[in-house]
Amino acid sequence: MRRLALWLDYDGGRFGGFQRLTPRGPLKLGTGNPRLWKPRETVQEELECKLSLILGEPVKVAGSGRTDRGVHASGQVVSCDTTCSKELGKILRSLEAILAPGIRVRSGRWVESSFHPRFSARERVYHYYVWPGGPEKSPWLDSFCWMLDTPLNLEAMQRAARMLLGAHDFSAYTRSPEPGESKVRELRAFEVRPGVLASPLSVGPWAGISQMVCLEVRANAFLRRMVRQLVANLVEVGRGRWPESRPHEILLSKDATLGAPPAPPQGLFLVHIEYEGALQSP
Repeated sequence: MRRLALWLDYDGGRFGGFQRLTPRGPLKLGTGNPRLWKPRETVQEELECKLSLILGEPVKVAGSGRTDRGVHASGQVVSCDTTCSKELGKILRSLEAILAPGIRVRSGRWVESSFHPRFSARERVYHYYVWPGGPEKSPWLDSFCWMLDTPLNLEAMQRAARMLLGAHDFSAYTRSPEPGESKVRELRAFEVRPGVLASPLSVGPWAGISQMVCLEVRANAFLRRMVRQLVANLVEVGRGRWPESRPHEILLSKDATLGAPPAPPQGLFLVHIEYEGALQSP
């Protein structure tokens, strides 16, 4: 038995989230050309389907993070166990050929049996993209960022973000936590980065993309919808609707009902998982 780890990117708008939605049972593969099979509902199910075909045995895939419906990834890590003796390069080429559009395996390697994408992780990094470009919304950018109709005070947002750093009970920044789950997380960095994408174009679908703002969040782990809630509360500060101290006051209250509605999922990207030693993202 060997353990295979894969680093992958996916367009969350094409899937109902990462985690499987159906009860685990006998895996039913398609017939005919696998390139033409209908994509499975979630990323996990699609990977299990195509990996089982390539490896010649049923496999179970574990992920580093269970991204919600509509949330993207450019650094998700998964693993599975197999008795298959195929060469790694052949497995990766086969995956590239038959995975559903919207998923790309960036790299893979054989790892120790003790490795787990989720429990071995030391830090997670998410990006959330906001476009405070005005009332005209783009049907292209709208799929990968939160398009606002008001400008943002980025300096005020950054000051508010600094008040949230450190180890805290983030009960006020999560929705539907798992029963018995600890709400304490260590927020290690929360940066508001303007001008992350530059373009001199004045017309076309990417015109104005230089106004894009990236909110980069690092923590040892995250609660469900925690990043989207952090972003939503900071945006209220940036819009001038809340004082800079309000997100921190909500944190101390441990009352999730005091927060703004969570930011929409399409602006959120899981971008990096940090592991010990040499096992880093390619």
